[in-house]
Amino acid sequence: MLPSLENPVEQVLAAVDQMTPQMQQALVGSILAQFGPDRLRPSIRAQERLDRIVAHLLPPMAIAERAHFARAFGSLDLDLPRTFAAIDKDEELVSEISQSHRIADASTIRTLGKHRRFIDMRIMAGRDDLSAEAAETLAEAGDARTVRHLAANVRVELSPRARERLVTRASHDHALQEQLCARRDLGVEDARRLAAVVPDSMKPLLYEKLDKTAVEEAQKSASDAIPAKVRRMRLEQDTHIATEDVRRAVQAGSMSLSEAVTLLAVTDRVLPAVECLGEALGITRDALVATLARGRLEPFEAIGRAVALNEHVHVSLVEAICRRWRRTAPDRRSILGRYSRVTETMIDAELRPLKPTTPRPATTARIFDTVSESPAAS
Repeated sequence: MLPSLENPVEQVLAAVDQMTPQMQQALVGSILAQFGPDRLRPSIRAQERLDRIVAHLLPPMAIAERAHFARAFGSLDLDLPRTFAAIDKDEELVSEISQSHRIADASTIRTLGKHRRFIDMRIMAGRDDLSAEAAETLAEAGDARTVRHLAANVRVELSPRARERLVTRASHDHALQEQLCARRDLGVEDARRLAAVVPDSMKPLLYEKLDKTAVEEAQKSASDAIPAKVRRMRLEQDTHIATEDVRRAVQAGSMSLSEAVTLLAVTDRVLPAVECLGEALGITRDALVATLARGRLEPFEAIGRAVALNEHVHVSLVEAICRRWRRTAPDRRSILGRYSRVTETMIDAELRPLKPTTPRPATTARIFDTVSESPAAS
């Protein structure tokens, strides 16, 4: 963490204004060097301070450096509203980035997603020359801000496949739900699925574009989803519990392993959730982090079966892992089918590379990381 972030922000901004352009560029380099997808996430308070400093640094920079700086911070997955607002209203910067991608095609978007160029993807999501394939790729590979921009782009008609992906991603995103409810190109199945997750305040907006039969189907879907919503609301009452408190509750026996994994998964604390499972099997934190980075579900299916994890808890964990990977999770029936087909031979094959080759002292094991993963506001 930058030492300056611990000082009052106004002092930092005043000091920045006194710097030469060369010193400001050195500060920019220092900030970028300390943040990234593979680094520890700053606290919420530090993110707010970082947001003010970065938004203050952006406007006076030359366009080339400003574009690089904006792209770099757009790839960090941090909640920096001032920074993104400064980028959005900078017409020169947006135009420069847009000119880098004269053709909004799917292959370009896949490349941008691979290199985490989320600022570029968000700008492309607002263009009116998107092809159906390009929109589908954005719906799949874009970050949360990108898919919101895509859903708000009424000049582009989304294909059924793109709508299906957006509706799936809207399950935990109220802003995206509202944008989808306002679209005119929703299908009956899209409306039925949205009705099961959106709050009552959004349903009139959703229903006004549907015929009577479609509205009845959507209302039935919403009614059938009420028991699940009640269970989710009860669970969300506990989402404020810190990760360390969850760990202590498991150790004290007041919370079961399944309850802990479910709570951590639905609040997107993926690493603590899998660490909780890995501890029972002697799998180190480093091995679990490396496994998450490979993007394969098979090791986590083996881990779940090895500790006899309930199949429905496993579904919640897989959905959380896919959100971390920014992928659409498989259908629940598919997840359950795969899980039921995991054999002892498959478990052994997946767990063998994860086990440490030498015994580790119990006092050095880290089960939860309260710095890198804090409770998410899903």
